[in-house]
Amino acid sequence: MPPVSGNCCRALAIGLMLFPVLGSAAPTETNAAGIEFFEGKIRPLLVDNCYKCHSSKSEKVRGGLLVDTRDGLRQGGDSGPAIVPGHPEKSLLIKAVSYTDKDLQMPPKDQKLADEQIEYLRAWVKMGAPDPRVDVASAPLAPGWAAAKEHWAFQPVTEPPVPDVRKHKSWIKSPLDSFVLENLNAKELKPSPPADKRTLLRRATFDLTGLPPTPQEMEAFLADKSGHAFADVVDRLLASPRYGERWGRHWLDVARYADSKGLVNNQESPRLPYAYTYRDYVIRSFNEDLPYDRFILEQLAADQLPPNAEDNRSLAAMGFLTVGRQFLGNQNDVIDDRIDVVSRGLLGLTVSCARCHDHKFDPIPTRDYYALHGIFNSSLEPTNLPLLTVPLPPGYTNFLADLRTNEENLRAYVVSNEEAVLAKVRAATGDYLLAVHDAAPFASNSLKIDELMRSRKLNKSPVRSLGRLRQIVRR
Repeated sequence: MPPVSGNCCRALAIGLMLFPVLGSAAPTETNAAGIEFFEGKIRPLLVDNCYKCHSSKSEKVRGGLLVDTRDGLRQGGDSGPAIVPGHPEKSLLIKAVSYTDKDLQMPPKDQKLADEQIEYLRAWVKMGAPDPRVDVASAPLAPGWAAAKEHWAFQPVTEPPVPDVRKHKSWIKSPLDSFVLENLNAKELKPSPPADKRTLLRRATFDLTGLPPTPQEMEAFLADKSGHAFADVVDRLLASPRYGERWGRHWLDVARYADSKGLVNNQESPRLPYAYTYRDYVIRSFNEDLPYDRFILEQLAADQLPPNAEDNRSLAAMGFLTVGRQFLGNQNDVIDDRIDVVSRGLLGLTVSCARCHDHKFDPIPTRDYYALHGIFNSSLEPTNLPLLTVPLPPGYTNFLADLRTNEENLRAYVVSNEEAVLAKVRAATGDYLLAVHDAAPFASNSLKIDELMRSRKLNKSPVRSLGRLRQIVRR
């Protein structure tokens, strides 16, 4: 798949996602449908129309009324409680938004809510005004940065001391066995007896390659009486190309690998023709025992690493970002998909939840989501994909140099001609405005408009657009 060129700090951007954020307390209302109604209809309405003057973040709180918490609404401001749950007819909020009192109209300055929005508020108060929000000052905060760092999921990997286990100690063959045995002893369980050689080979072969052992492999293992027979089997299986194919599949699931784009329009091919290059990269990485840190770094920013003139196959690692769905070309959805695969695949965090709101459970604020969004938004797939081969064919370096020169010439040509066209259009602005005026009497007659434009050597499309704009302004 094509690499993604752009911000060279992409690999470091992941750390930006672990910042403090205020969490939402658990809903105090038991009415799940009412809470859903509040979140879908009422909270957005209050945020858009009321928070500017009636929230804890307002420069000056008007009338002493805070509507950004449940208690603030119910306690009200200088005029008393804003709402009386269950009684919209007794609620000052409903009275204010309904404009029934000329001295109490909110929002002010002829910015009355739509009738539908007023009905939402009335229905919400009537159902008891379910509201999961709590007072920011008294609410238990979600883990801040200092507290979040103490969470077990964010702790660095450490090497714990090997337990000194005495019961069944002869069963221990490796340090890992000591940890297993310690837990077995704590539950008063005995280790399972060793598997017979036939079962052991089947388990190891299926586990490492996904295939059963061949009859010849089974016979050779049964006949091997040395003390390192099983170790030799494991080494042989790890060296098999089937190992990377078997275990690479797990990573390809993390990377949401596919060779198609998902839903596309009728004019576009649904295939991702070079997706297999990412698949082959993952398999090769497992088989060559590529260090994990390098494996991750290449998938996030292989195009920003020092180039290797002899072997540039690592560029295929960028398929980690680019083999996802294309969402009919909606760039924001594509970026959201890439943020999701990076955050869930590498961090175990659902950062994409913060696309619409601060994360409800993890310390991920919306601002960090859009900081990451900016990084991916400045990273573009190249129009001409790089050639992935070893060794590179003779003359390929010269081809790339010529390609860059031609691309620069093309960009210069486009820019210069674009400026010329813009200058010509700007110079004719007066002619177009006059044509709109002259075409007004027969605005509904497209044939006459076309004739007028031809006689004046003008493009008819701008005149029609300006004519529609003029009608809208008049309304």
